[in-house]
Amino acid sequence: MTTTPSTLAEINDAIVRDETQLARHRLYLAECAAAERNVVTARELVRLVEKRLAMLRERRQIVEATEGRGESGGRQRP
Repeated sequence: MTTTPSTLAEINDAIVRDETQLARHRLYLAECAAAERNVVTARELVRLVEKRLAMLRERRQIVEATEGRGESGGRQRP
């Protein structure tokens, strides 16, 4: 079982990991499509990570709004 990231640094780290994983899943999806293989599983992996990223980004906004930027720094969101 994984723990839920709670600090801005943990959330940002999780976002970076998921963005990397999403890129790999999208590449796999493209490879499956190009080879005319079943893309259902690859497509579901992409959707799963996209949903997780959306939740992490929302969580980051909530933490930023409630706790401020803190010492973890990071870039300002527009």
